[in-house]
Amino acid sequence: MFRTLFILLLVSFTGGPFAPAAPAPPPATPPAPVTQLPPVDMGHLPWADGETLTYLVSWTALDAAQGTFSAHNKGDHWEFNLQLASCGVVNDIYPFTGYFWSLLAAAPWRSIEYGEYRFEYSRTIKERTRINYPGHLATREMWGQGKTKTFSIAEDAIDDVGTMLYHLRAYTWKPGDKRTLYVYESNSEKQGEVECQARETRAFGSWPAQPLLRILAVPTIGTHHRGHLLLWMTDDARHLPLHAELEFRYGTFDIDLVKTSYPK
Repeated sequence: MFRTLFILLLVSFTGGPFAPAAPAPPPATPPAPVTQLPPVDMGHLPWADGETLTYLVSWTALDAAQGTFSAHNKGDHWEFNLQLASCGVVNDIYPFTGYFWSLLAAAPWRSIEYGEYRFEYSRTIKERTRINYPGHLATREMWGQGKTKTFSIAEDAIDDVGTMLYHLRAYTWKPGDKRTLYVYESNSEKQGEVECQARETRAFGSWPAQPLLRILAVPTIGTHHRGHLLLWMTDDARHLPLHAELEFRYGTFDIDLVKTSYPK
């Protein structure tokens, strides 16, 4: 899948122990982009400067990882960070930690830089990608290898793995709304379609029953991953993602919001 809405499962899709062994064939005819939603109102976003959201990832009822997202208003841009670490049985089998960052420029919403420091059992990744929209180019700096690559960017505005979650939160969704996501990971484009399927009242974990939006994300082109992701976020001004279910080759992962923190 196109680097899932939550990069808490990043190792599952970028060469970790759960990565698919072989790519799936691409669709015969690439689907056309779906109808786009109105532009994001950058003056009224669902999160506050300094908001942190901590998630627990579980696999077949076993704890797998914990990650904390944070959002920071830098004046002329937003910075989104993720601190990630394995836990439970996964930490025994394939321990990993990671720090990821994304820089977002508004008007239009688009990623201008993303990078990661990722430490796994068998490898270490340190890299940064910067995007030059006027030139439709991006430069990927692989610090750990001392190499640099330049690749083409097709669109005028793209997401990366960090800005994607916040982009979905920033929209005012209603059942039936759809949009196409263009997400760049490493040096290739991942495209997917996202649809708000329904409003429903459900309880997840320690969160009481409340009105939620159910959103489905599916891969389309430019990706070798299969499966889908279902996301439930609060149907209010916060758009808090409370729970997600990610299904792919090795089963289903559950991702649950376990803690929120806001600046005083």
